[in-house]
Amino acid sequence: MSNLKKDTPIDTVTAVAVDLTQDWGLDPGTKFASETLVAGDLGFTSIDIIQLCVALDQSYETRFGFQDLLMKDGSYIGDVSLGQFADFIASRLDAKGASA
Repeated sequence: MSNLKKDTPIDTVTAVAVDLTQDWGLDPGTKFASETLVAGDLGFTSIDIIQLCVALDQSYETRFGFQDLLMKDGSYIGDVSLGQFADFIASRLDAKGASA
């Protein structure tokens, strides 16, 4: 996987998700949008979500600490949308910019 970083976090998250699922045989009408759920709509398993997180860290050449997105009160949450990933990345990038 090459660097798939795009102009916006949602474009990057979408590009990475499309890349990870390209050989999965998803329905041709599968929608990759902000509201798309990674497990419920795309069929990601826990290992696929880890791969998504690693690929996003690599694309931005930073560690985002996705556990803060994926866990609540010490337990994993049920599902996350592509938009939630993008919003999380944007907030982390904004925080880094503010502290730079």
